[in-house]
Amino acid sequence: MINRFIYGFCASMLFSNLLPSLLPIWMASFILIVVLSTFIKWPFISGALCGVMLVSFCFNSLFSSHESEIPVQKQFKAEIVSLVSTNSDWISFDIRVISEQYEFYHSNYRLTWQQPPEVKVGQVWIFTARMKPITSPLNQGGFNQQKYFLSRHIVAKGRVKQAELLDYNAPLRQLIINKMDPILQTRSNGSILKALLFGDKSNLTPTQWQQLRQTGTGHLVAISGLHLSVIFGLFWFIFRSGLQIFPSFSRRNLLIAMVLAALMATGYGYLAGFAIATQRALIMLLILIVLTMVNQYSSPWQRLIWALFAVLVIDPFASLSAGFWLSFSALAIILFTLEYSVAKAKINRSDSESTFNNSKNELEISHNEIEFTGTQVIEPNVQNLPFLERLVSKYQDYKNKLIGFWVGFWSIQWRLAIGLGLMQAILFGTISINSIWVNLLMVPWFSIVVIPLSIIALVLNLCLMFIPVTDELRVFFGEKLMSFADVALTPFQLLISGSDHWPMSLIHLSDKLVISIMLFILGIFLMMWAVNTLWRLAVGVLCIPLILYSWGAFYSSPSQLVPSWQVHVLDVGQGMAVLVQQGNRGLLYDTGAAYGDNFSYADRVIIPALNAKGISKLDYIIISHDDNDHAGGLDALMRQYPNTQIISDSAAHHFSSPLEERSQNPCTNRQFDWHGVTLRLAINPTAKNDNNRSCIAFITDGQHQVLLAGDIEKNSERYFTNNNMLSRSDILLAPHHGSRTSSTLAFIDAVSPQHVIFTAGFANQYGFPKNDVVERYKMKGVETLVSGNSGQISIDFEPSTYTIRQYRSDIAPFWYNKVFRFGEKVKAE
Repeated sequence: MINRFIYGFCASMLFSNLLPSLLPIWMASFILIVVLSTFIKWPFISGALCGVMLVSFCFNSLFSSHESEIPVQKQFKAEIVSLVSTNSDWISFDIRVISEQYEFYHSNYRLTWQQPPEVKVGQVWIFTARMKPITSPLNQGGFNQQKYFLSRHIVAKGRVKQAELLDYNAPLRQLIINKMDPILQTRSNGSILKALLFGDKSNLTPTQWQQLRQTGTGHLVAISGLHLSVIFGLFWFIFRSGLQIFPSFSRRNLLIAMVLAALMATGYGYLAGFAIATQRALIMLLILIVLTMVNQYSSPWQRLIWALFAVLVIDPFASLSAGFWLSFSALAIILFTLEYSVAKAKINRSDSESTFNNSKNELEISHNEIEFTGTQVIEPNVQNLPFLERLVSKYQDYKNKLIGFWVGFWSIQWRLAIGLGLMQAILFGTISINSIWVNLLMVPWFSIVVIPLSIIALVLNLCLMFIPVTDELRVFFGEKLMSFADVALTPFQLLISGSDHWPMSLIHLSDKLVISIMLFILGIFLMMWAVNTLWRLAVGVLCIPLILYSWGAFYSSPSQLVPSWQVHVLDVGQGMAVLVQQGNRGLLYDTGAAYGDNFSYADRVIIPALNAKGISKLDYIIISHDDNDHAGGLDALMRQYPNTQIISDSAAHHFSSPLEERSQNPCTNRQFDWHGVTLRLAINPTAKNDNNRSCIAFITDGQHQVLLAGDIEKNSERYFTNNNMLSRSDILLAPHHGSRTSSTLAFIDAVSPQHVIFTAGFANQYGFPKNDVVERYKMKGVETLVSGNSGQISIDFEPSTYTIRQYRSDIAPFWYNKVFRFGEKVKAE
């Protein structure tokens, strides 16, 4: 009964991510009554309702005070819990809000601070910050920051204006990290060592992250079950060997060694910050130890479910994290492989015993025949035959064990590579082909060499901290101790650093291909376990989408026209980027903004969207004008798609390198066909400012028309209207993001759109789109959409109609993708 309750609880917690909304808090009492009343008779249903109730209660506890209009400028007391990143003179960090009132669930904020003083984990400050909700741009293929924030219990973002340090009580983990930093900084692989020892991956460079993704070895530097298992095994062996001086015929030494090794593994988990993967592995390890101590048998699958249950009870938002799915998927694949191997071995053993019994019966018959005929059998007289037999038997035994180990290891590795590769494709839209052979080499190397050397070096360094020596001497010996682990990481670093030149290092998959592969693998799996031919044919239907996708990819003609086309208005904050799609070909109007050296909406939104949509060739990039929010990502896009043709009237854009050799085509009053779609471009040659010189684009298939109006203002609207250059459009991208400088009544009448889309960031500092402008469109019967509120907006055009889909309400209508509101402020133009 308890097991069925746990199964229902875990199932509901996992599938709650697909719910459009969670339960309101007023239903908690009613659900609790149903949970208690169904516990005895229907424990699975009781557990399922309990899971939904828990995640709903925690969500409402976090956001109960954030859906109202809290002040934009807020003062609060908080403790710094982690440092996230440093960019130029900016620092980003997470804080835990310290409230005088009791909180069921502690809430965190993500703050940024320009030119801060020395900031450390454990400091308590009084912050005065400008706050914003966690609502973030949402697009297909892009990073879902809202979901990430919720998995870390972050309910608001903010920028520090003033702060006063109150107290500093560094936790033991941070004190150890502070003392180890001077030692690790001198090592060439110090950033990887810090990730291995403390779970702190903040020092890993973007290049290293890319190399880890390309080789599928990110799990080796993210503390998980592999690391804790090695730590437990290492210290169990050390303590078990040490206790041999106190011999005992009971289980005493075994249990003492297990408890001490478990304490060491728990200490390692504490140093790692108890991440999701670490929690899962540690809970499973402790469950195994407890069951061993009480001589209670449980299957590996039961221990996995209990660990899953414990993790979800401790953190109901854990399933929003990608690491959660990767770690539990890896363990499930390992358990399935081991059980399958054991079952297969039993079948083979049964066949062997059957063959042996048949042979034995034949020998007995032969022996009886010999006795009956009176024939005498003379055995050979070889003096050393027993010794040779034992030697051959031991050799065969060791050989079979070695072969069995490598066969088992290989079967686990290829299943992990396929399973986790599919999970990586689902979560990130990428897959690494080279991960199979790289992990085949590096997993044993880390398990046998790297992790033990790193942990032994860490333990010896911790011992040095208790010896009364100077810091210089401690650092000197600490560097020598850590050098062995650093050298052990050198082959790994050399291997992954060469992945930039490997073929198919990181393959980007479209959403359709990912779904087709998922259905294909599910179909093959079910066909293997189907009981008859009829069932095999039924589940074989799941393989058809991948076959059709492959046929279309390999046999479609480049000149073949696609009967439908799409326009995707990407959510790039306060900026513009519109993707026009025809099959696997694309055309882009504007590129969003770029800020500093490390952030560009082209890298974060546009390129992932192109990959998710399966667009392999970007034919044109049209730049309306040279403002950063329209042309800032051009450089990043040209690095990714160097053969793309630029259409623009500006001489130079936001390039980091000279691109004089690139062909640029002027926008001025031109028209061309693009795979069955006609584009007509126009510009106001009399305009005096950059906005009014925006290149506007009419896109039509003969039945439907879209107008992309850039940032034109009243003067250009009047110019186009007076010269009869405007025509009726189904979809209009509002000029200048909905500013009062645009969208005159004469312009709206000339275009007569059915829908208008405002490309404006959520709660942007300009207050776009202006309320009076929105009302002006509504007065004309035009339906309005705002990209910052809707996320990505996709319009699918068919020969006779078109369909509009919004990311938050249609494409991914899940509760964690809702618009979180507070602190919205309107600023005058």
